[in-house]
Amino acid sequence: MEVAVEYKFDARVTASAPVSSVHVLVALIGGGIYRFNTLTKEADFVVDLMSDVTSLSHDAFDGNVYASLASLEVVRVHPFTGEVEDFATMPGKGRVAVSPSGKLWFTPVKYVQPGTLSSWDLPASF
Repeated sequence: MEVAVEYKFDARVTASAPVSSVHVLVALIGGGIYRFNTLTKEADFVVDLMSDVTSLSHDAFDGNVYASLASLEVVRVHPFTGEVEDFATMPGKGRVAVSPSGKLWFTPVKYVQPGTLSSWDLPASF
C-alpha cells in the first residue's frame, strides 16, 4: 500500500497541535514553527523559537499554544501572529499539556530524569 505525501517539511517534525478546524501548528527540529492548512495543503512560517520543541499544546480558551523547549523554557505562542512570550521554566526535561481545569501540566521524561507532575495556572481572563 502506497501512501501519498500531502506536504513535506524541510526538517523532522517534533511536535504539532491543531489550532483551528483547518490549521495545525507544526514544530520542526531546531525550533521552526509553521502553520499548516489542511485544506490548501500549504504551510506558512510563523516563528523560530531557536530551540528544539518537545511539545505543543493548544489552549482553546484564548487560542494560544504553549511550547515546551529543550532549553527547559515554556513559551506562549500566538499561532496566527507569531507573537511569543516567556511563560515558565520546566523543572526538568519533559512535555507540557493544557488541561480543561485551567492548568498547564508538566510531565517529566521519567527515563531521563525522575520527577513528579507539576502545573502552572493559565490565564483566567483576557
